[in-house]
Amino acid sequence: MSALFDGFVLRPRRGGVLRVLIIARISTLHQDPRSLAEQIALCEKYVRDRYPGAVTFVHIQGQGSGEFLDRRELAEAEERAESGEYDLVIVEDLGRICRRHHAVGFCELCEDSDTRLVAVNDSIDTARDDWSLNAFFASFKHETSNKDTARRIRRTLRHRFEQGGVNQTFPYGYVKPPGTKSDADVRRDEAAVPVYDEVFRLLEAGISYAEIADWMNSQNVPTGEWNRNERWDGPMVSRVVHNPILKGWRRRNQRVSKRVNSTGRRKSIKAPPGEQMVRVVPHLAFIEPERYDRVITLLAARHRECARGRKAGIPDGREGMSKKCTVWSGQHVVCGVCGRLMYWGGHGQQERMMCAGARDYSCWNVATFNGNDTGRLLAAAVLEEAEALPGFDRVFLSKARAAAAARRSGREDSLARLDREITQLGRELTNLAVALAKMGPSETVQGQVMELEARKARLASERAALLQEPDDVPELPPVEELKERVRAAVGRLAFDDPAFGREMLRLVPRVAVFPYRPLDGGKIVLRAVMTVNL
Repeated sequence: MSALFDGFVLRPRRGGVLRVLIIARISTLHQDPRSLAEQIALCEKYVRDRYPGAVTFVHIQGQGSGEFLDRRELAEAEERAESGEYDLVIVEDLGRICRRHHAVGFCELCEDSDTRLVAVNDSIDTARDDWSLNAFFASFKHETSNKDTARRIRRTLRHRFEQGGVNQTFPYGYVKPPGTKSDADVRRDEAAVPVYDEVFRLLEAGISYAEIADWMNSQNVPTGEWNRNERWDGPMVSRVVHNPILKGWRRRNQRVSKRVNSTGRRKSIKAPPGEQMVRVVPHLAFIEPERYDRVITLLAARHRECARGRKAGIPDGREGMSKKCTVWSGQHVVCGVCGRLMYWGGHGQQERMMCAGARDYSCWNVATFNGNDTGRLLAAAVLEEAEALPGFDRVFLSKARAAAAARRSGREDSLARLDREITQLGRELTNLAVALAKMGPSETVQGQVMELEARKARLASERAALLQEPDDVPELPPVEELKERVRAAVGRLAFDDPAFGREMLRLVPRVAVFPYRPLDGGKIVLRAVMTVNL
């Protein structure tokens, strides 16, 4: 049946039952999950009050920031809205779907699939002509509200820090009494004075962080009230040593978050100097400022060659990339003894991998192996297992033929694209020539003409190169020869491509290496045990 729904006819597209999709969302774990049920109840009541016929409700509910565009619930909502199976999508407000202009895009997705969308509190109904303007202002309102709230919180925290507030956690050696409101109430633990003095003496003597951690563990030095680990390790010692509170300086805003617009998630980046804050608290100092600065400078010089982007005059080739985005088989192979990841740089050799636990003296497996060779060997082993599958030759040959045919089809598409671009450039050059004839010599127009002519020449050269390729699909060699070529190409795989690493992680979900000593003696070697998912 059909009925007027807010002044516009609403008719089920399949049978007599109206199919309605309700989307509900809460942002954080701190919000009451009962809000999801309340949103759904509001939407169901809104529909039943306006539509007298039979209705089937489908709910999509979840928890996550509306700015996150990679949420599973959002992908499901887009898929269902685009499927054409639903007559109506209804939400409490547009921000329950997602934030920013992507919310408007979701409305357009519903419109394209002839699915009506209603946002109750934002007065948005895609059946009305003015829905796009209302959706734009609703998303603008939500974005502005978020930014205003963030600025207000930031202003409050900065002011409180300047007044001695925002006392959250402290490293080992500090006592924060219950109910502390200011850093004036925080005091240092006098028992930690000789410990920190010895730590800095060892650093001045050239002792490593790991050795200092071993010494602190042997002396039963606690890791601190706010530390989850119960034992010291090298990275923990480094973090504490580089905290300037040891010289009586509290710091804040060393890092800020920046939104990645493609996903809506945020990444942490170094804050600009104008954002960083320092508050001098001399009563919390363990080390004299002059000595502290001297030791930190000494450590920076000592470790200058040990991290990317620190060599003088050499830019960081991996700037902006996550440290976990590494060459395969990094972030994949684990130690068979303790289960920790194998890291690059074993025993100071860049191409060799070693157990992360051995680096922290938590695992006895200190043997290393060449990670680059391992990547090639594992890829070859996976290929060998695949070749042993029944019907591999037939499937492999069919995929090779399909790839050859797709290459020819891609050539035709490229030629068509180049023809369109060359034709468009010809029209633009004609228009510029007419403009030159009317207005006389112009350096600006002449520069545009030269730029377009150079681009047209490049496209023509690219088109000529494509025309030289053969039109017919090449005759493939026998399958055995193809397999030999594939085996020879294993060493040239893109091991540094993250997409390749993800695919290998799918094919080989687990690779564990175990130490072995050969029967005839000699040095310990590592053998891999892997699970292949074909």
